[in-house]
Amino acid sequence: MQLIKPLYWVLVATCLAINPLHAAEDQQDDRKEAQQDAPETEGPHGGLLLQQEDATVELQIFEQDVPPEYRAWVTKDGTPVTEDVDLNVQLTRLGGQEDTFDFAFQGDYWLGNGVVTEPHSFDVEVTLALDGKQYQWQWESHEGRTRIAADIAEKAGIRTTEAGPGSIERTLTTYGRLTTASEQIARVRARFPGVITRVNVRLGDRVAKGDRLAQVESNESLKTYDLRSPIDGVVVERQVSVGEIAGEQPLFAIADLTTLWAELQVFPGQRSEVEVDQNVHFKAEGVDQQASVNHLLPSPDNAPYTLARVEVDNPEGALSPGLLVTAEIVVETVEVPLAVDNRALQSFRDWTVVFIQVDDAYEIRPLELGRSDGTLTEVLGGLQAGDRYVVENSYLIKADIEKSGASHDH
Repeated sequence: MQLIKPLYWVLVATCLAINPLHAAEDQQDDRKEAQQDAPETEGPHGGLLLQQEDATVELQIFEQDVPPEYRAWVTKDGTPVTEDVDLNVQLTRLGGQEDTFDFAFQGDYWLGNGVVTEPHSFDVEVTLALDGKQYQWQWESHEGRTRIAADIAEKAGIRTTEAGPGSIERTLTTYGRLTTASEQIARVRARFPGVITRVNVRLGDRVAKGDRLAQVESNESLKTYDLRSPIDGVVVERQVSVGEIAGEQPLFAIADLTTLWAELQVFPGQRSEVEVDQNVHFKAEGVDQQASVNHLLPSPDNAPYTLARVEVDNPEGALSPGLLVTAEIVVETVEVPLAVDNRALQSFRDWTVVFIQVDDAYEIRPLELGRSDGTLTEVLGGLQAGDRYVVENSYLIKADIEKSGASHDH
């Protein structure tokens, strides 16, 4: 297995604009130092050849059509040894986890008792007891790992969080339009019939309660009186101009648009799962809100759907009636023992991974994933509760590891 001890010159060059050549030289020096005690000779079966005095062990991680497993071939003075061997491999992973493998002879080779789980990145210790003598080999075999100093990580915006339980939401996607409730619209009429002598507002103007909208000269008293807005809102209708006669018809409509209603179409196949008070993730025109289902109403004109009405806050007036909207109605929430933030997930070789952090070291963790709601994803394997993983700017860790040329040779 080729040794890799990547540093962080990609991040340093990108984030701190230092000399990348200097960083690359440092990286090469570190690799050279780390490889001094690493076995480099390849045996006849393609494994690492460990030699000491009269004993030789060829050790291979075999993964062709089987889960990765250790296979070994032991010789003494060039003669294969098939019995009375005590062979042990101990792997110490980033974070302190230890995996131990004992071996039994299988006819052609010695087989380790277990799966060598990914990533194949660890400190290796091999011990062999043969004919009353003890042999030992130790080396570092790291892949998918890099080291980044804390100050560099801070400046690069790399943030971590602790893996733990989470709530996965199952949602239904619905569509609809924004409307204004009738009780939020005030229609202004003349108190007495007369001639409009002045109009103070235009369509779309914002008005406060008590603002003058127009002046009317009464037909009976010939006195002028004011028409004033009864609420804060926006002028959404203006049906009058100077010189026209004001009778019983509405002259203005003022709408309070600080609150709107989303009327979402729930079709028969969805109806059994939708209830009042369920949470709703609402999106429209760049606005992302959390709300809840307030009412379930029959659709107008006997259309084949139910209307789920959702109150939508609109304090800045960014949304307008008639706008098409998308909403995710939360129909089920499942508590899972382990979940990760989706921002942390990266593709690496054939895996989906996160990058765990131990001190200033970062390393891939291939994951077995379960349910997801777009924000959190359930983890079924590959990560432990309490592990710290990179949640922000994880792509920088991926880029650094890939730039270092991390290999998967055994």
